[in-house]
Amino acid sequence: MLYLPNIIVYLNCFPEYLNHTEGFTLSGYQLILHINFCRLHSSFARLTEIIDFCRELIVMSKRNIILLHVFTWLFAAFLNLRDVSLLKNPEMLASFLLSTFFMAVSFYLFYLFAVPGYLEKKRYALFFLVAFLLLTIITFLGYTSLFLVKAIFSHNFYDFYGPYSLKMHLSGMSVMLIAAIFGSFFKVLLNWLNAMNQKEILEKEKAVSELALLKSKVNPHFLFNTLNNIDALIFFDPEKASRSLLKLSDIMRYMSYETVTEFVSLSKELGYVCNIVELYSLRISDPGLIRLDIPEHYPDLDIAPMLFIPFIENAFKYASFKGGHPGFGISFRVEGKKVYFTSENHYNESPSSSVSKYGGTGIANVRQRLEHIYRGRYSLDINAGDGLFRVELMIDTHGD
Repeated sequence: MLYLPNIIVYLNCFPEYLNHTEGFTLSGYQLILHINFCRLHSSFARLTEIIDFCRELIVMSKRNIILLHVFTWLFAAFLNLRDVSLLKNPEMLASFLLSTFFMAVSFYLFYLFAVPGYLEKKRYALFFLVAFLLLTIITFLGYTSLFLVKAIFSHNFYDFYGPYSLKMHLSGMSVMLIAAIFGSFFKVLLNWLNAMNQKEILEKEKAVSELALLKSKVNPHFLFNTLNNIDALIFFDPEKASRSLLKLSDIMRYMSYETVTEFVSLSKELGYVCNIVELYSLRISDPGLIRLDIPEHYPDLDIAPMLFIPFIENAFKYASFKGGHPGFGISFRVEGKKVYFTSENHYNESPSSSVSKYGGTGIANVRQRLEHIYRGRYSLDINAGDGLFRVELMIDTHGD
């Protein structure tokens, strides 16, 4: 095994050795190894500062990552170029550039391949096996390149691998190992920072989603209109007015107590939808123009609360009940763990009408909540044309 004192002694006499010896023992690797060991203590002393710097770049965009890589390699080149006089010789310059190149190869093979492919997937045995093979191959190719530079400059290809030895290979391999460790550390650190960033974003999205849910719980227009309608019913149909008040009480109770949890039972959510539709129907002279289809039997799945209400409110707001066709229709279908919701309403087309008006903050909040809760497990299609506005929503509740 090659110990640090022996490396330093050997490297101190390296320039003279290269100029006065016919053999070639690959100065480039040993020179970089010497510099790395000499700087190792100060590098670890600055580790906290580097992590703090990286935390400031926690939003790890592609641009920031590229800049971080450029900064890292410029800093490494600055350290390795401590003695510029060593690079005045073209042969030594070529050797230095090749040595740096193969260090970068080792760094990025672990950064892009070994760590994501094995270490992150907890395939530790394969990781160490692949690491050993990569380091062995990179070291051999690196030495071969440096031997080639030596042969080209000396015009002598005889005994090409003559100076190669196990001791030399292990010496160069240790340098490649340092580059590989830094590449692995770099990848793990960036993944950790990205995970922290993603967690922070998800927490913010959750807070925004919860705030949007709170804002959507009580629609003042719905409440005022319902109370006015019930007030009108008190004189003409007291029994219906009483039932409507009970339904309104159920709605307010559901919004106040049931929706504080992340998920509610599908049966409660559909019961809430039925109450909402029935109270909205008080404004319609012919309730038969409103169609609500809910299956009699379905598995009582867990689902995020109040995802369907903004579409229902939107439909009632813009629905047209003229022309003899149903002004508004809702249907639910449950297949396995998937819930299918369809809403469609006819509306009056006019030159001033705009499809965008059928969106609004309510539907935007629903999109945000769906993306936060059911990312990759939902589909939402909203289409408007020929006087018909149609919403199709599928939610896969599997995993809730």
